[in-house]
Amino acid sequence: MNKFFLFFLPFLLLAVPIRFPYTVKLKKDELFKMDVYYLNRVYPFEMRRTLFINDVITVLYKYDNFPRQVELQKKFSQDAFKVPVALIPENYPYFYIKFDDFNGKIATFTIYLFNGKKVRANLKE
Repeated sequence: MNKFFLFFLPFLLLAVPIRFPYTVKLKKDELFKMDVYYLNRVYPFEMRRTLFINDVITVLYKYDNFPRQVELQKKFSQDAFKVPVALIPENYPYFYIKFDDFNGKIATFTIYLFNGKKVRANLKE
């Protein structure tokens, strides 16, 4: 047990824990990565934004190794998307990712975590 702990100690010390809400600023095709820990499992999350045309931004993200795409606008109810951490029927935790602003080159997103008392997330380099 001690050998196992000593092996993973450097990884735990280098990990940067995320506090929510967390603000992400992305340039075109810049990758944001984090590891989500829930119920003794690790779920990798990757997100990047590609195009911003006619006030519509395209976001590509991969959660638990499954790729997805969403298109967001600055209008209410079209400016965010929901990513369930794990599909558990009662009060499952989820991320709410909101598109805040675009200033010509950098898009700003805010990541919220709901019902996530047992969820941990660390930035990945």
